[in-house]
Amino acid sequence: MKRSNTLIACMLAASMLLAACSSSKAGGGEAKPESGGKPAEPAKTEQNGALAKYNPPITLHIARSSSQNWKYPKGDDLNNNIWTRAYEEKLGIKLALDWTAEDGSTYDQKMNVSIASGNLPDLFTVNATQLKQLADAGQLADLTEVYNKYASPLTKQNMNSDGGLGLKSATFGGKLLAIPSINANIYSPSLLWIRTDWLKKLNLPEPKTMQDVYAISEAFTNKDPDGDGKKDTIGLGLSKTLLNAGVGELNGFANAFHAYPTLWIKGSDGKITYGSIQPQMKAALAKLQDMYKSGQIDTEFGVKDTAKLGEDIASNKLGMLFGANWLPYLPLIDAVKKNPGMDWKAYAIPSVDNEPAKAGVAFPTYAYVVVRKGYEHPEAAVSMLNLYQDTRFKTPVQAVNPFETVEENGNRIETVKYAVVQSALGNDVVVKALKLLREALQKDDKSVLKDALKETDKFDPVRAFQKNGDMAYWSQGRQFNAYEVLLDNYTGDKLLTTEFGGRTQTMGEKWEALDKLEKETFTKIIMGTSSVDEFDNFVATWKKLGGDTIIKEVNDWLASQN
Repeated sequence: MKRSNTLIACMLAASMLLAACSSSKAGGGEAKPESGGKPAEPAKTEQNGALAKYNPPITLHIARSSSQNWKYPKGDDLNNNIWTRAYEEKLGIKLALDWTAEDGSTYDQKMNVSIASGNLPDLFTVNATQLKQLADAGQLADLTEVYNKYASPLTKQNMNSDGGLGLKSATFGGKLLAIPSINANIYSPSLLWIRTDWLKKLNLPEPKTMQDVYAISEAFTNKDPDGDGKKDTIGLGLSKTLLNAGVGELNGFANAFHAYPTLWIKGSDGKITYGSIQPQMKAALAKLQDMYKSGQIDTEFGVKDTAKLGEDIASNKLGMLFGANWLPYLPLIDAVKKNPGMDWKAYAIPSVDNEPAKAGVAFPTYAYVVVRKGYEHPEAAVSMLNLYQDTRFKTPVQAVNPFETVEENGNRIETVKYAVVQSALGNDVVVKALKLLREALQKDDKSVLKDALKETDKFDPVRAFQKNGDMAYWSQGRQFNAYEVLLDNYTGDKLLTTEFGGRTQTMGEKWEALDKLEKETFTKIIMGTSSVDEFDNFVATWKKLGGDTIIKEVNDWLASQN
């Protein structure tokens, strides 16, 4: 949301005119005729509906992101690796890399230039904003028919396991214009992490309400849980990032008040609005201000990043924070190693009232694979997606899968990132896998996991921790506890997913300033340098500086997908 799209939009319009004057992409990826005949046609479908190997092979020009930090097995590189070889050997698809760029903003910027110039590869990855631009410009191949015809049953099952959100976000005017890269946002809720050894020491009950949370925070601050005779402990940890930090974030606390900062949610009128400007957010900030004034929040949180917060935990000075399910790996395990007897456990977010608290989570699609309009083998994208799904998620899932990781000279190398067309698993499949993992542990029977597509590697370490208290597997054991919290509290309609995951034109122009305004206002309110009523001024200013325009653009965007 930090880049301006004004110039890009103008250049894109020009590129449309240029594209209209050209019947084919110079140096494109069409399969060459063998002897002056027609280009190669796709092979006949197999019985399961998936596309068979191209014969003769086709050439597919691509652009993709990569990273200088990626490691490769000996002899491999971005153009020659286990995935590129599989595309050619199993599918008859030879990749020709037109260009690559560092993953993130650098890739996005280079892709914007490519879009604006009209010099598009055959297949490439875009973000939601670029997808919308290309869709509006009529630059993309319609994948509806080839997806319905060639996607394997496993692919269709997994691509719909997010409730169809990803496919819907890739559909414009009834046409599927992209393959969404989906993830399971069941992993995303902010959980309440508490030092259980301090709970036991102070004889405090586990939290069931927010009143319990307040009481725990007060006790951790004032009743010397570390036993050093000093008032030097903190009840609730926050980092200066505040929102979506994963460690010491505000999100979970806000969710307890039915507030959903940074998310796009349905308002009372049925239209989409921004969660950070709703009155429930003001109530959450008011309570945090009270806790700050009473010493329950570090007076220096406004300048502490998540690494510094981790140091506070390791220094035996912090007893509670909101954060992701992976906290046992970072930063908690280091603190546990330095402080024998320290223990942490994840809890569901209690509610401030009788209405259960939902967990607000990000959109489950993070990128889109598209095919330029005019490329004669758009089904190749579906074939590559089938390979990815079959290689990674066909049951029983391989415990050791060279398409995911390899061990070389004692180093673990991730190979899954080399795949050009990727889409993981949505909530439905992941929830099933987590339930199977719990059942397998309860029955002490690993064979229960034969139908699980995820988390099969957790059985042995979690079992070792549960049965023997093996601290070598403390992180896995405590993360499994967090998984159980997710299963029992945040499935189905208990999970509130943002309605919008894109970036509108005005977002590109205004969002950096609006985001800064939001974080600065929230920080000042919590620290008491601004009154709680400053929230109302923030909302008015946010709307005036572009927020109202963005809200309209978001609603218009979503309407275009119906």
